[in-house]
Amino acid sequence: MIAEKFPELQKLDNQQKLILARELCDQAVSDTEDSLPDEVIGIIEERITHFMENPETGISWDDLKKKALEDA
Repeated sequence: MIAEKFPELQKLDNQQKLILARELCDQAVSDTEDSLPDEVIGIIEERITHFMENPETGISWDDLKKKALEDA
């Protein structure tokens, strides 16, 4: 596991780990944004459209954070 190579990560609390994970995901997305296949972009656009038409199918960022912290 990559995290084992960075023992200082173990010192982070759950909130800090979630922030780090989001920053890593954001960076990975921005690094690959230009290379996403059209098919993947189409799927993402369909999901966004579905959510915009059916917002009750999603959950809030606060609820997601709460659930992630409970599972951590």
